[in-house]
Amino acid sequence: NDPRVLNYTGYSHRKAGRYEIGFSYYKKALDINPDFVLAREYLGEGYVATGRVDLAMVQLSEIEKRCGATCEEYQELAEHIATAVN
Repeated sequence: NDPRVLNYTGYSHRKAGRYEIGFSYYKKALDINPDFVLAREYLGEGYVATGRVDLAMVQLSEIEKRCGATCEEYQELAEHIATAVN
């Protein structure tokens, strides 16, 4: 039940192409710690990779609420979204 472990388990699944499994781990991490912006970034990147930019934008907004538009997680996810829509 460590959000960091859940996050990296989700990351491993996402990078292996098992997106839905990865998403479930990110969501478990966020259930424990909604302010864990790295999990939000990775979840958003997964949404971008699966064509769900609208859901990625939700995560971007949540990251902005928690650490602003200048934090690394916001910048990284914003870049992935910009690349996907351009």
